[in-house]
Amino acid sequence: MALNLGQIGTKYQTADGEILSGGERIRLYSAHIISGAGGGAVVSFKNGGAAGTTYIQVTCANASTGETFDFGHNGYTFPNGCYIDVDANTTSVLVSFYKEIK
Repeated sequence: MALNLGQIGTKYQTADGEILSGGERIRLYSAHIISGAGGGAVVSFKNGGAAGTTYIQVTCANASTGETFDFGHNGYTFPNGCYIDVDANTTSVLVSFYKEIK
């Protein structure tokens, strides 16, 4: 019998949205954020969709730069899906994640 270990991957986003559709349980390990020319970017990672609870909020301090945020070996678990909320100064977000099996 095969063991289903879930889905390991990366996701590139330039706008608000879920890492995976359907409120899948996600463990977030890192995020690379690129800010635009207008200033530093602010990105929120929410549990449970756009109106969900903000678990992590990070700021990329300088304009037109990239910054990597490492959430450690264990990462952060989002039981009801991870929604990425970007501000107007965010060019892109690249996350590394693991879809946990319920």
